[in-house]
Amino acid sequence: MKNSLPEIHSCSNKEDLLKQIIDSHQALVNFYKEIPSTIFQDGAIPDGWSVKKNMKHVISSTNLFTLYLKLPKFFMKIFGKPKKNQKPIEEVVPTNRPNIKDFGKYTTAEIYKPREKEKIIQGILDSAEKLKKSVEKFSENELNNLSVFLGISLRNFILIVLKHNIYHVNVARTRLINTSESFQK
Repeated sequence: MKNSLPEIHSCSNKEDLLKQIIDSHQALVNFYKEIPSTIFQDGAIPDGWSVKKNMKHVISSTNLFTLYLKLPKFFMKIFGKPKKNQKPIEEVVPTNRPNIKDFGKYTTAEIYKPREKEKIIQGILDSAEKLKKSVEKFSENELNNLSVFLGISLRNFILIVLKHNIYHVNVARTRLINTSESFQK
């Protein structure tokens, strides 16, 4: 797995935010294209999601948040303003299960549908484009001063979604490394 994944970082302008959306999703796609076909569908040992399920989760996470961005702005104001002192994205934990350290490895299978993988990869690109278009509709001020959850600004929540997606790819990467190491033994 030679492709490096971007670090999601705090940003103060929309241009940088949009660039992170595109760059992070393109890195995800580049990573997933490299996944061996024998590993694409099968689950992880001892427990865990398949590469396919991780990919679909990235799409659904991005699409769900994009739906929130499409809410009328007056509705977002009902949630109140973001907290003044927000944690920098670099300090945000991108999962609700941070204590899991043993990600296991993947099993292999003979069943593989290449068109299905291509369709999911296109879904990742499409979800990124939808998110980007939604973000473009907001001003810098709105990205900083509107919130849909927990007093988190729209800007920071978008960064959390990106960081969460990168986290899922890192889980898949760790499992792939563990899988290749077990074949070498």
